[in-house]
Amino acid sequence: MSTSGQAAEAALAALAAELEHLERALHTPQVRGDRARLSELLDEDFSEIGSSGQCYGRAAALAEIPLERAQVQIESERYAVVLLTQDLAQVCYRSRSHVNGQPQRWVLRSSLWRRHAQGWRVVFHQGTPEAR
Repeated sequence: MSTSGQAAEAALAALAAELEHLERALHTPQVRGDRARLSELLDEDFSEIGSSGQCYGRAAALAEIPLERAQVQIESERYAVVLLTQDLAQVCYRSRSHVNGQPQRWVLRSSLWRRHAQGWRVVFHQGTPEAR
């Protein structure tokens, strides 16, 4: 592999690690309960199609996510990151919530992250229950 190919591969690996870190941060009670931090991570155009089939905009997410932080622990794995354009990346993984210590059904997740001058912000997220 050429030096430029190795550099590109290293840059993609660093990007994948950064976006996985940000995605995992969105699962933590500390971030979920901090509207200011959530606001920094959710793009102005943010929208979500939840695993329930409900659709949410940014305002609803900022209002509702902090309310559920204490009740839910989130486990996630199998991260894959694809750079779609210079400033847009897709993060796919699966997760499940633990409610009162009981693991729930696995959900396949996909997020689109947009690069801004201040850093990456999630612009779209979808969760689909995994087939049994």
